[in-house]
Amino acid sequence: MSHIPIIFREFLRPLRMMEYQMRQAEELLRPSLNHFNFPRVRLEYPDEAFKEESVVDDKDKFQIKMNLPDFKPEDIAIKSLDGNTLQIEAKHELKNDDQNGYILRQVLRKFVLPKGHDIKNAYSTFSPEGILTVTTPKKMQEIEEKPIPITHESTSQESK
Repeated sequence: MSHIPIIFREFLRPLRMMEYQMRQAEELLRPSLNHFNFPRVRLEYPDEAFKEESVVDDKDKFQIKMNLPDFKPEDIAIKSLDGNTLQIEAKHELKNDDQNGYILRQVLRKFVLPKGHDIKNAYSTFSPEGILTVTTPKKMQEIEEKPIPITHESTSQESK
């Protein structure tokens, strides 16, 4: 018989107690919060929000793909911050006529580009499915031809 379930049960006991106490506190506070007509807020976890994001750095380009299906191209702004950082911000507001209707969706991501990428020639596309693709090509390094002078060393022998 293994002792692992017993160990884990003892490890999780404080977490279960804390969760129980948090639920009790929420039940106690709920009537007072409903009195003020606070709207219900639904938060998404960052991992869920960016689960369909990919970054590719290969020999030709640096490419970012983000799934932004709830946004239109005019809701998205892409900026170069300091020459090697890209900022992608998507923001969509929807207001209803009544006082309780307001929806705000916002995504803000920053990506630091590896050295050697040409941010001035970056371009982006937005597909009908809501996939934003931002591509920055690598800089073509110009090879400068520079002659290297050759110096002649003379050997001197000392006579004894």
